[in-house]
Amino acid sequence: MLLRMLKVFTFFYNRFTDATTSLALKENGIEHTVLIHKQEDYIKFKEGGTIGGNPVITNQPKGLAYQRNAALDLMDDDEWAVFMCDDFQKIKSYPIKEIMNRNTKIDVTFENQQKYTLRQDKFDMSLKEMFSMFPRLIEIAEMNGIRLIGFGLHDNPLNLGKKFAHRGLADGRFWLVKKSDYRFDENVQMVDDVCWTAENLIRHNNVLILNWTVPYFKRYTAGAFGSISERKEQRLRECKYLANKFNPLIRIAKKANWDYGTHVRIYGSNNNIRKARINNGL
Repeated sequence: MLLRMLKVFTFFYNRFTDATTSLALKENGIEHTVLIHKQEDYIKFKEGGTIGGNPVITNQPKGLAYQRNAALDLMDDDEWAVFMCDDFQKIKSYPIKEIMNRNTKIDVTFENQQKYTLRQDKFDMSLKEMFSMFPRLIEIAEMNGIRLIGFGLHDNPLNLGKKFAHRGLADGRFWLVKKSDYRFDENVQMVDDVCWTAENLIRHNNVLILNWTVPYFKRYTAGAFGSISERKEQRLRECKYLANKFNPLIRIAKKANWDYGTHVRIYGSNNNIRKARINNGL
């Protein structure tokens, strides 16, 4: 039986034969909507056999923020939905019973880190299992006035000491989003997850990030918006825009092997959030 929990959206662009998310959702019995930019793309995706859900042609320009706004338009006010990118691979996670137990803690040290590495087979998790946690995560978010839920970015056990984070990046490849009265900034199409995280921080003070569950996606591959080098000029523009819009919450930051100006970081202190909130007239 297909799971009927939440509206689930995946965003397709250019990976006509390589998009994996929709088929993975179908295999796990999860109903979902596939948002596709235009009719000719739909035909190519259909021929590529990568659509496993209900296709919706948005007729929006190229860009994630356009597609995410189209998803918001398909949601009811204050409704939660799942947003996933189109190149899902797998999930690594600590056991659900440990995640759901509010008293569970892990004490990771350099000496014992191998015990906790998520790369072990025993930490495999299916999409169906992951989705089973969503009602509890939404409950936690609602109790704290949070409207954005993300998941772990790193499987390094030394980064997994805390089950939840509240001020870092909610990675946009896999989100739970509650519809609000604001929308995605369409000036930002590539680093839209940084923008949406910052938007939520200045409006609601926190996001909810479950560090102990790490979804894996292919990053910066052909298709979608291209490799890092192909994205460079647009990233330069968008990072500069974000650093100005959300100063001092978002700042240009150095990153190994990246050109300076193509990467930003969130510095989520109370003072930085307050200043960015004032700068945005809130």
